Amino acid sequence: MRNHDTIKLAAVLAGGATEVDAPPALPGGDLQAVADWLDEIELGRSLATWRNYRKEAQRLLLWLQWQRLTLATVTRQDLLDFQRLLQTPPASWLSPRRCPLEHAGWRPLSKPLAPASVRQALVILHGFFDWLLHQDRAGVRRNPLHRWPMPAVPPAAKHERVLSRAAQAWLQQSVAALPRTRLHEYHTYYRARWLLALLLIGGLRREEVVNARMGHFKYYPDHGVWVLQVLGKGSKPREVSVTAQWLAELRYYREQALGRAALPTPDETTPLLMALNGKAWLDPRPVTAGHLYQLVKTLLKRAAQAAGAADQPHLAAELKRASTHWFRHSALTAKLEAGVPLEDVSAEGGHTDPKTTLGYAHKSPASRARRQVDLQLMAGELPPAWAGFGIEADQRSAGTANGSVAVRDEVGWEVHQPTRIA
Repeated sequence: MRNHDTIKLAAVLAGGATEVDAPPALPGGDLQAVADWLDEIELGRSLATWRNYRKEAQRLLLWLQWQRLTLATVTRQDLLDFQRLLQTPPASWLSPRRCPLEHAGWRPLSKPLAPASVRQALVILHGFFDWLLHQDRAGVRRNPLHRWPMPAVPPAAKHERVLSRAAQAWLQQSVAALPRTRLHEYHTYYRARWLLALLLIGGLRREEVVNARMGHFKYYPDHGVWVLQVLGKGSKPREVSVTAQWLAELRYYREQALGRAALPTPDETTPLLMALNGKAWLDPRPVTAGHLYQLVKTLLKRAAQAAGAADQPHLAAELKRASTHWFRHSALTAKLEAGVPLEDVSAEGGHTDPKTTLGYAHKSPASRARRQVDLQLMAGELPPAWAGFGIEADQRSAGTANGSVAVRDEVGWEVHQPTRIA
């Protein structure tokens, strides 16, 4: 396990404990057992999975040290207390800042864990105690999490994690509004635009973007089409179809930002998304997963602020809630709504079971409401003053003063949305 000495952070988390008050260090056998378990995870699982397992092990070890417990002495009742701590952590366990593990400001949590996150933590720790038991490590003689009553997790509402078309338009507008006076600002704009294409068209996961290279684009000459070869969850390879729109964005990014040929060659090692700091142009390197997350959150925050300033509170709230994974949900949902066969979307999304992909199909309450909007379910005529949910007709047809335009959607309604990137 990396940085065993970070267990001493328990003294910091105590909130003012002195060296005399600090709990004793955990037995070396406990720390070595965790390190060996993580070594096995690292060999057989992805880097993202290993990090998640390490994170849960760190939290457990810190808590055990403060409770003056060990892996061998912790009981079922103790772990009930640990679960309660994850759900309602003390202030000393929280920090809104994302700090490196060695930083003095590092804390185990940024906020109380949601039921799904608590469940994931318990599942990981259940497997850890099983490993200790079967490997006869750290003096563990039973699994205290055996037949544990897992927290109830409500079914995932995927439609709640899909960016609406209007929200996507505000995102595109915020990218188009990025300053472009200095060279670095131009490259920031090019990268942000290319990032939206990777996430909203390709539907790629963060780790897939970070690990992919330009040479992973593959051309099928017999069919005249391109695909992107990616390594997905569980190190499973797959190919994602490159649409004409995505190919145009690829050409634009390579020619304008990279100064390279419009299309990549099979042996090209240029990162799919490059870092811009330091000597990135002399020695191209990819952004990290954490950096990519921050790039997306910055774009979402900028778009949310613009939507709020334009008196679009619902769009602003949607953009504030969104995260990187929303883009993937949006891409898969858009493909299904465009009529792409379920098996194709499932294969390109990296889903082992097509039922997982089916959860993205026709689940949006907004889409359901739109399909029913013209139904006449009650006899009689509409009230004379009714002009679209209380909005006067001249207001609905006029353009707004905030740079948006009035467009007509699929059912004939006029919707104000920001101008898209040309």
